Amino acid sequence: MKGSASIFCLLMFLFGVPHAIAERPTVRGIGAVAVALPLSEAGNVLRTERNIQVLLRVGASGSALDALGEHFVDFALCNREVEASDQAAFPQVVFTEIPIGVQLLAIAVSRDVWDGGVRSLSAGQLRGIYEGRIKNWKEVGGADQKIRLFMNEPGRGQWEMFVQWLYGEIKRAPVWKGDSVKEAQETRNVLEFTPGSFSLVPPSFANNRSIFNVAIHGESGELLEPTLANVLNKKYPLSRPLLLVTDDRPTGPLKVVVDFMVGERGQALVKRFGYVTLEELKTAKAVQ
Repeated sequence: MKGSASIFCLLMFLFGVPHAIAERPTVRGIGAVAVALPLSEAGNVLRTERNIQVLLRVGASGSALDALGEHFVDFALCNREVEASDQAAFPQVVFTEIPIGVQLLAIAVSRDVWDGGVRSLSAGQLRGIYEGRIKNWKEVGGADQKIRLFMNEPGRGQWEMFVQWLYGEIKRAPVWKGDSVKEAQETRNVLEFTPGSFSLVPPSFANNRSIFNVAIHGESGELLEPTLANVLNKKYPLSRPLLLVTDDRPTGPLKVVVDFMVGERGQALVKRFGYVTLEELKTAKAVQ
């Protein structure tokens, strides 16, 4: 199904491990980098404390579900929900989604941009900035100042989420040729010390002193803030789930990995990477 031979060859190449490692209980997963980040840290803990080897490789959510459907991996790392087409391709598989958090991004600007009057941006304006057609903040209601957009490298999680929203399909997005940032701290430094800058960050990065979150114009004209309430009501566009997907209920070493990620220590790792935890989502839902 869906190119199973090529998937098999790829995974045999990716997951070939020395015999000494293979003797340990081993859990293999493939999928979205956003999910892999905290899970990789969890793997270090589980290897030391439980003698479980967690082997991860990154890839698209769809390909990860294909690999799970063919039973080449134990679980898929997904930043989207399982779709009807995924299930139809593998009717014998009981795709079971296990949330570990939510990735939520804000459009953040430097203080001088905020003071210049930019408090919200539309999808059309953001496309214009991304494509280089809008070069000055005065074109979107701000001061006469050059726009400095800093993006994750193409193919990485934040860039992918941004262009998926703006263009509907990633393949329709123009290649990003501007300034790139790799790590969270680098992005924070750019926003604090580069005039005219903006980037995509977790909402918690905004301190309302040097970094400010701006709202997004919704389709009906409302201003959408990067809040959990807007995530829960599915209004805010720059958010997506972080899911571990298994075939039916996890057992054995796989259950140990899953239980760790939904437990206190795993959720602390989710939070460390700037994601929204399950407890934060539960609290936000309770006050709605």
